[in-house]
Amino acid sequence: MARSRRRRVNCNGRRISQQSTRSISMAMSQTDYVNGHATNNEHQKPEESEESEDDELPILPRQFIPDSELSPQYWFLLKVVKYIKFGSPTATLLALCGLNRYDLALPMCQQALENSEAVDVLINVLEADDHKCKVAALRVLQNMVKIQHFQRLLVMKSGIATVVKLLSEAEPDVRCLAAGTLAHAVNNHRSRMLTRKAGAVPLLVDLLDIQNAPVVMTTDEFNLKAATKQKIQAATAAAKALRSLSYSSSARRDMYLAGGIPLLTRLTLSIGGVYRENPQATSSSLPHHRAPSVASTTIGPRPSVNLKPKSTSRRAMAASVCSDSELDFELLTAVNGVIHQCAADDIFRASVRADMLLGQLLRHMRYDCETLQTLCASTIAHFAEDEANRRVLTQLKATETLVWVLKQGEYLLQMASNYTIPRSRPEDEQPLELQIQIDRPTSHVEEKQVEKPQVNISLLKAVSTAVWKLSLSPEARDRFRQLGIVRIFIRHLNQSTEEVLLPIVSSISVIGTDPESLALLRTERAVPRFVWLLSGNHPGLLSAAALTMANLTADVAALELLETIDAARLLWSLLKHPSPVVQAGAASAIAAFSERSKRAGEVARSLVGGLELLVSLLRAPELEVVTAAAAAVARMATEDETLAVLSDHHVVTLLASLVRHKNRDLKLRVAEAIAECCRWPGNPAQLGQGGGVKPLIGYLRSSHLDLRRAAAKALHQVSSDRENCFILHHHGAVMLLLKLVGCGDVEIQSAAAGCLSNIRNFIHNA
Repeated sequence: MARSRRRRVNCNGRRISQQSTRSISMAMSQTDYVNGHATNNEHQKPEESEESEDDELPILPRQFIPDSELSPQYWFLLKVVKYIKFGSPTATLLALCGLNRYDLALPMCQQALENSEAVDVLINVLEADDHKCKVAALRVLQNMVKIQHFQRLLVMKSGIATVVKLLSEAEPDVRCLAAGTLAHAVNNHRSRMLTRKAGAVPLLVDLLDIQNAPVVMTTDEFNLKAATKQKIQAATAAAKALRSLSYSSSARRDMYLAGGIPLLTRLTLSIGGVYRENPQATSSSLPHHRAPSVASTTIGPRPSVNLKPKSTSRRAMAASVCSDSELDFELLTAVNGVIHQCAADDIFRASVRADMLLGQLLRHMRYDCETLQTLCASTIAHFAEDEANRRVLTQLKATETLVWVLKQGEYLLQMASNYTIPRSRPEDEQPLELQIQIDRPTSHVEEKQVEKPQVNISLLKAVSTAVWKLSLSPEARDRFRQLGIVRIFIRHLNQSTEEVLLPIVSSISVIGTDPESLALLRTERAVPRFVWLLSGNHPGLLSAAALTMANLTADVAALELLETIDAARLLWSLLKHPSPVVQAGAASAIAAFSERSKRAGEVARSLVGGLELLVSLLRAPELEVVTAAAAAVARMATEDETLAVLSDHHVVTLLASLVRHKNRDLKLRVAEAIAECCRWPGNPAQLGQGGGVKPLIGYLRSSHLDLRRAAAKALHQVSSDRENCFILHHHGAVMLLLKLVGCGDVEIQSAAAGCLSNIRNFIHNA
């Protein structure tokens, strides 16, 4: 029926004639294009642009079987493909049905299909007009593109455009199979680009519209269920294909323009429950239950269906179908996978009703499916980046749901670790007839090894990331402490993957700041673990571990333990790290150590070049690094010996250059550092020569009490120089200091009065 013909394909901008399949494979192995696996799309890939090729995977080696080892099955497959080429429509259909029964994962079957140019033959069948042959060919092609090599062949032979054209067919089964084929075949940049340019995104979005899909008007219960299942299967295949395409930002933009956002939201709110417009519905009142599955609808007695009268409209009937509690769970996972990819875009988060969508996502996390829980937790982590969404999540009690998922995983893991295989009955207790029949082996039989249960790394990473982003809200942070999430995260500090440790340690650094959490970290022996993490290479993990150690200095016993294991030296070594995030975290931890530890100055002076390195960070272009370095200088300068070393490195000159900065936190740290450093003789005059006195006067007008206090202390030390007193008097600092003398803060009163006294003495003596 479908004869093989010579096709012309476009490869790297050049028109080439079709060669044999083996020659094409060698040519493709030399190009830059390769495909990824079609069976694993659960892990998030980096966002790609239209020009990027970063997600290309290496070509996997294929096993070649010599002709002497080929079985008769190989030659039979060659005959089957030959029947598809030259047979009648009936013979082609029978050959396709027989080919679909083979296990295509076998290397011998793959070699037979490659040598017989089966991909070309199937593409030709798809371009024919026979409906049954199209369906059979799509079923075979859908199984073939699950293999990496045939994915590449489909793209190189321009088969993507042929499959996309089938999405506009009138037959629902053809559209469903075409979408399923694209879901497996579209797995890297080039295939996604070809699929998008062929116009597949609007066609796939149309398949998601279950409510407006054609409904079979029948009074037969079985036919109604079959039509419903067919629509759900088409929507599931379309959602899987859109999930593969949504790794591309251009494909997501096309999906938004095609109206995919309301359809995805409607499906999420409808699957597993009735679609409601009530935004006050929260997930906290929903009990834990298993998600609906196809098995529950096909095994056992068929559930009853309330048939609508003939006057019922198609939209109402479709809405009742969409709100059925027995919808396919596979559709739920696929739709959440698309939403998970789209949640990274600001336009998507701004276009949906966050209260309704997040409430439904929290409800889906109660389902007994770790894959669905991982997708929902990752989506919640994206939404938690916005402050408004964090408030919504706190109101929806997302903290309880996230902690429940973590505790549920620990409970299942504990139950699995406590399970032991029951021993069989001893030989003496066996029945006599069984003892006679059994041949007792003379050799020793090894006991069966029980596989150690493992933690779901993907789920742990997604949930801990959501906790980390949500803990930026003070209300959620307090609630996490009440639920004991720090104790849960301590048990997972032994994870070896840095990507999993990063959100866990970051969450502990944000949540574990209260005395109870710090004492728990010390009693659970987690302090040495954080010190060990400082010897790694991951920038985010190093910064989070340093901030956690800064928090631990507030606990006296933990501080003594840190001094015993000499953790401060590791923090000083991190100042040389090239990452600004690590430098800022290490400087903040050094500031906390210097404020609370009595040995901090001694350790700093014992490190050759340590203080010089700290002073050099004041020249860094990053605001966070400069702020943390200024805070560390302010704490280190409290000791005279350390202050002398800092003065030798001209720290006051660098501080004078930072006084004019507009950031409030930096101005506060710089004023504190000037107040300490100007205690050393000669530093006040050096500050005046650097032009740092006049901007300090403006700090006295600030509305923040801590900044006014730091400025008053700094001016008190600066006024010990005669020239600085003339500058203060000339620029109207006297009236501002007089107002501060009457404030209620004792420290400000004392500093302002001392500064006025110095000005009066120098001016009067002049």
